[in-house]
Amino acid sequence: MRYQKVISFFILFLFLTVSVHAQGGYDSRWELTPSQRQRLMAAKQLLAGIDKESLQQTIDALRKTRHFQLNVQMREAMAKTYADIVKEENVVGQKKKEWLYSMVCLNMAYLQFGGAQGSPGSTTDLNRLIRRKLKEYLPENILKQPGFIYSLE
Repeated sequence: MRYQKVISFFILFLFLTVSVHAQGGYDSRWELTPSQRQRLMAAKQLLAGIDKESLQQTIDALRKTRHFQLNVQMREAMAKTYADIVKEENVVGQKKKEWLYSMVCLNMAYLQFGGAQGSPGSTTDLNRLIRRKLKEYLPENILKQPGFIYSLE
């Protein structure tokens, strides 16, 4: 049951962050700069063994998002958060690493749904650690940027 919830939230998160324009294409204005490409490659290296997409598949998915730059920054923050926790907590084993990354994604979704605004949220140490690290790696004031917070209303 617990894993079903995590998977459901993860799928919802992916749906929200990789929402395709109605035309099915991408906005050609949203091309990666050499710096963004390098940062994205570094993020993908931190997720080696977890992120199964090629660099080009990731770039193509990012081009289809509503907030290209924001999604690049989010992916970077998620990768750094994941890598930090794997190292600090000595996480070993593919299943544990995949579970940890799903928790990072779940907590990013929590932030995107406004969970950080006045709500203590989950009281587990892991969730607090993940959120603290995500906020550390996300750009300052990103929680107030248009396109970051989603509402189901």
